[in-house]
Amino acid sequence: MGTKPYYRSLLAGVALLCATGVAADDDAAAVEGKAALERCLLDRLVQLAVDTPVSKLQEYCRKVVVGETSVVGERLFDERLIENNPFVITAHKPNYVLPVTYNTRPNEAPYAGLEGRLQNLEVKFQLSLKFQAASGVLGRNSLLFFAYTNQSYWQAYNSEFSSPFRETNHEPEMFLLLPQQWSLFGLRNRVIVLGLNHQSNGRPGSQSRSWNRLYATFVFERRNMVLSLRPWYRIPEESKSSATDPSGDDNPDILDYMGHGELRAIYKRGRNTYSLMLRNNLRRTNRGAVELGWSFPMGERMKGYVQYFNGYGESLIDYDARVNRLGVGIALTDWL
Repeated sequence: MGTKPYYRSLLAGVALLCATGVAADDDAAAVEGKAALERCLLDRLVQLAVDTPVSKLQEYCRKVVVGETSVVGERLFDERLIENNPFVITAHKPNYVLPVTYNTRPNEAPYAGLEGRLQNLEVKFQLSLKFQAASGVLGRNSLLFFAYTNQSYWQAYNSEFSSPFRETNHEPEMFLLLPQQWSLFGLRNRVIVLGLNHQSNGRPGSQSRSWNRLYATFVFERRNMVLSLRPWYRIPEESKSSATDPSGDDNPDILDYMGHGELRAIYKRGRNTYSLMLRNNLRRTNRGAVELGWSFPMGERMKGYVQYFNGYGESLIDYDARVNRLGVGIALTDWL
C-alpha cells in the first residue's frame, strides 16, 4: 500500500530539514540562521495542506530568516497553508473571551420595564471565522471569502436579572481579497478588500437593530506596524410607517454615531500585539469611539488579552449610547 499524501509531505519536509544542515566549521551566524529556518519549517509543517508543495514552504521560510517577509505577508502565507484542509476554518477577526469586563455606563434604556437592573460587570466574547469560497474571481490572485462574526455581551453574574445574554450581534459578510504591492508615503499596500456586510442583533420590536454596508479596506504596512483604513457605505432602507412597524429602518440615525468608516492601527513586537481603533462621525456632534487592545503570550495556544473601549457603537443595542468598558481575558487568535 502506498504512502498517504500527508505523510509524503511530512517525509519530504523532514528530508528538507536534513538538507539544510551546515558544516562543522560554519560560523555562529550561519548556525543561528539554520536554527531559525528549522523553527519556521517545523512550526508550519504541521499546518501544511496535503497538496501544498514543500518547495513553497522552503522558499517562504528562507525569506523569513533573511527578513524579507512582513507581518501581513506571514498571516496570508499561514492562511494559504491550510486553505485546502477540510477540517480547518480560518480565523477572521480576533477570537477572544473576556470573563471580566466593567462598564461604567450600562445602557438601561432598551430594557426599561423589565425586572432587575443591569450590572456593570459582564462577560464579553467574540467568535470570528471565515472560509475561502473561490479564487481568481477578479484577477489571478484574488480570493473570495465568506465570514461570520459573533460578538456577545453576557450578564453572567447578574442573578437578579436571570443572567441573560444582554446583546448578541451577528455579522455575516462576503468579501473579495485583492493582494497588492504599491506604496504610499513609505507605507506598502499589501491588501485591498471589497465586501458586503450585514449586522443584526436578531431582536424583535423596539430592541431590533440592523444595517447593511458595502465597504473597502486598504491595508498598509511598514515593518511591524499595520494600518487599516475601512470606509463604508450604508445601503439605504425604507422608513418605518409607525413605531410598531416590524419592517423598515430600525436605526435611521446610526451613521450619526458610527460614522462612515474606521481606522485601525496594529503594532506587533515579539509575541505582543497592540491595536488601536478610531471612529468619528466628523460632525459638530463629534461622536465616535476608540478601542485599545493588548495581547501578550500565555503559552503556545493562547494569549492574555486586555481591551478598553470608550465611545459609541460598541454593540448595536448601544450604538447611540456612550460606553466606557475595560475587560481582561484570553485571546485564541489575534489580528496578526
